[in-house]
Amino acid sequence: MPLLVRELFIPMNLRYILGENMYIQDIVETFYIGLVIIYIVFIVSFIYLTSKGSSKELSRDGGEVSKTSRMERSEKTWLFTLIIIAIIGNAIFLSPLIPSARTTLWMDEQPIDTIYITMSNYTFHLPNDIIRVSTGQPVEFVIYSDDVTYGFGVFDAEGKLIFQIQVLPNYENRITWIFDEPGYYTIRSTEYSGPRHSEMVLYDVIYVEEGG
Repeated sequence: MPLLVRELFIPMNLRYILGENMYIQDIVETFYIGLVIIYIVFIVSFIYLTSKGSSKELSRDGGEVSKTSRMERSEKTWLFTLIIIAIIGNAIFLSPLIPSARTTLWMDEQPIDTIYITMSNYTFHLPNDIIRVSTGQPVEFVIYSDDVTYGFGVFDAEGKLIFQIQVLPNYENRITWIFDEPGYYTIRSTEYSGPRHSEMVLYDVIYVEEGG
């Protein structure tokens, strides 16, 4: 099974109902599969309803003649459009070119390292002064908040957001990532958490080296 990335928000009450050990991504994948099934059923029903039955027209002598009905041109156009939308939508969603899809759907390996980070009182608490990882290798970040909801975002040297995750309090928020480019990366809080939110930034605390 692909490695699951738990980076989505789920209400606290629903999380208690589902259980703390249930992967949030499992819920997303189940929801997605359900949508696909509904879409397929809709298309099949559309074809069936537009093709079934027969129409009647008057013959020259005044009698009725049954004529098998077929899909009209406009109905075929709509069907073709729906199929194209489904193909394009799935191609985009499942494409390994998209970072989230690549991490959730195309990676079967377990992370080679797990990095635990705590956030409290507007401060990041890292396991080391510099977090060292390698390119091309999956690394899991486990972020825990002791007080309020924060955001955990990783940015490259040019200030571009690489990935982020919402950090809910009293919960292990997990995300697995594969860095593509070596260099130094900065950590910021990406969600407003109070008057000291702007202070929550650590420059060049993640160093990514070329993988062996």
